[in-house]
Amino acid sequence: PECPPNVPTQAREVLAGTTCHSCLQLVDLAGSERVKKSEAKGERLQEAQHINKSLAALGDVIAALSNAQSGRGRGHVPYRNSKLTWLLQD
Repeated sequence: PECPPNVPTQAREVLAGTTCHSCLQLVDLAGSERVKKSEAKGERLQEAQHINKSLAALGDVIAALSNAQSGRGRGHVPYRNSKLTWLLQD
């Protein structure tokens, strides 16, 4: 799969003398909507279902990362549940 565009970023804590590097991933989620409300059919319906599944998987990953950081989680982060989360895992 093709990697989404990303923007390297960095933040400096002047008093502590530390620098944090990160990468902002840009992902187009056009079409994420309520399937019933949109009355989509055929290919549009399938696309909306796939996007909604990916968004649910992204929510699961965010929750797992949040729980792991606060010490409440088991440490497993379900990156492999969708292409979106697999691409964003680093």
